[in-house]
Amino acid sequence: MNIYPDQSIGGPPAPEDWTMSVGLEGLGEGTSYFADVRRDGKAVCRLVIAGPSSEEEARALLAVKVRLWIAEYLARPHNGATSGGSQEHTCG
Repeated sequence: MNIYPDQSIGGPPAPEDWTMSVGLEGLGEGTSYFADVRRDGKAVCRLVIAGPSSEEEARALLAVKVRLWIAEYLARPHNGATSGGSQEHTCG
């Protein structure tokens, strides 16, 4: 529930220490939504999606994208430079 309340939308559930907040950039046809991904309250990544017709649609689409990104991120090998929410790694 930390990423999105409906677990059936897709993607593996995220561990409890991960959260997502959604925001909006631009207006009109240039509108895009972004998800700021945090781990233990520390910024880790920002993912962006364009084209949804509503904030709720964007939130659901971003939740799937975030869940998949977190699963991939956790599967990668990490060293001290990329652990604990450092923004020195690739996002997206």
